Formats: sequence, C-alpha cells, structure tokens
Amino acid sequence: MIAKTIPPNPTGLAFTETKLLLPAHWACALINGDYTGFDSTPSDDHEIALIEDIQRLFGSCVAASDYPEFAWTHDATADGVLAADCLTFTFIEQHHE
Repeated sequence: MIAKTIPPNPTGLAFTETKLLLPAHWACALINGDYTGFDSTPSDDHEIALIEDIQRLFGSCVAASDYPEFAWTHDATADGVLAADCLTFTFIEQHHE
C-alpha cells in the first residue's frame, strides 16, 4: 500500500490517494460495481465483503494498472486471499481539512 495526501484546495477539500496491489479479477467490482463474476459461495462472499471494506476505507477506485502481475503476496493476503494475478488499483478519498 502506498498512500499520499494531496494538499487542500481553497475550499478546504483535501484528497488521499492510495495505491493497492489487489487481485485482477476484482477489477469489475472495484471500478464498475459489477459483482456478476462472483458466485454465492462462502469464499466469493468473503471476497465481496473485502472489496466493500476496501471501498469504504479508501474511497473510490479511479484507475488500475494496464497489465497484471503474479503476486504471492498482495494487499489482501492478510485477509486470507491467496496468490493471484494482480493489478495496482488507485483509490481517491475526499475529506475536509
């Protein structure tokens, strides 16, 4: 995870940009809110809950890297998600200073 805060503009709004390495098959859900690629299995339900938690914590996903890379560990590994082809996703969270 890489995070940086963008200084506030004259209206007092500031932004935090966070980059996370996450499974590439999460892209449709993170970028478009499209969960049709997931089934109603306990493991998919767990991944959906993680995606929703990430969006709640880091804001809107605004970009993803172009090419996946295989990663044994990534930013969802600690939550039980196994090694996968991953993309770097960029999130923007807006807040008042």
